[in-house]
Amino acid sequence: MQNKGLVKLFALLFGLVSIYQLSFTFKNSSIESNAAAYAKGDSVKENTYLDSLANEEVYNIGIAKYTYNEVKENAMNLGLDLKGGVNVILQVSVKDILKGLANNTTDPIFNKALDDASELQKNSQNTYLEDFYTSFEAIKGDAKLASPDIFYTRALDGEIDGNMTDSEVKPVISRKIDESIVSAFEVLRKRIDEFGVTSPNIQRMGNSGRILVELPGVKMQSVLLNYYKVLRN
Repeated sequence: MQNKGLVKLFALLFGLVSIYQLSFTFKNSSIESNAAAYAKGDSVKENTYLDSLANEEVYNIGIAKYTYNEVKENAMNLGLDLKGGVNVILQVSVKDILKGLANNTTDPIFNKALDDASELQKNSQNTYLEDFYTSFEAIKGDAKLASPDIFYTRALDGEIDGNMTDSEVKPVISRKIDESIVSAFEVLRKRIDEFGVTSPNIQRMGNSGRILVELPGVKMQSVLLNYYKVLRN
């Protein structure tokens, strides 16, 4: 009997917590619906309306009061299936990273390997870097990755030297590319956090240089507007 009473108590507490959580979700949906009705399809006007409420009290439950930002933070994550939003895959250009690591060299073998790798990518399941290595190997002749005209540059001095073999250079290049992708990932996540998107999903897709971005409840017009603001700043 005592265990049965505890089960009922936990069920009651769980129900109360669920109702509390759902109340924020309903309130948030109500505010966003009012913003959409007010804006009449104008995404800029809708965002301005919501931004004006960010620190305004919009929800009073008697024992506590909440601003719009607090309501949004406490609302349940409905996800793209229920709430809609933006789902995109961004591709970090490994080709451009390689060019930068090689100090934008004019070396014909290096640049042809880049072009050949781009062609291979059209029907390849490999990463761009893997196809670049394959292309370079096919045409390199006496050239090597540690050449002063390729990756033995001032920027990579201390990590690559002219005596290294291609197999010794490859791990260094892979690490530098991974560092660049991580940097791009962190910048992207920081920018999205600044936009105030609720429960965004941002994740790397293996070692391909692709980044999955899911923004529940966000319209593409809003993304483009915020991107334009970032460029201006």
